[in-house]
Amino acid sequence: MGDKTKIMGALVLGAIAGVAIVKLLESEKGKEFVESAKEKAQATADDIKAKIHQLENELTELLQMQQESNSNNKA
Repeated sequence: MGDKTKIMGALVLGAIAGVAIVKLLESEKGKEFVESAKEKAQATADDIKAKIHQLENELTELLQMQQESNSNNKA
């Protein structure tokens, strides 16, 4: 097989795969899958935001404790 034949074969297979994916996503099951994926992604993003907020609060508390400790040591 020549390089041009391999490239053409890859392009044809890519096009077929693209059409199959579009058809799948346009089907009812595909739409349900996409909606489910969006919901899971949003839930994960919300969990990450909550964890970041929690860590920020913990860090703030630790920094305040450190500052208080430093103030007490100077007195």
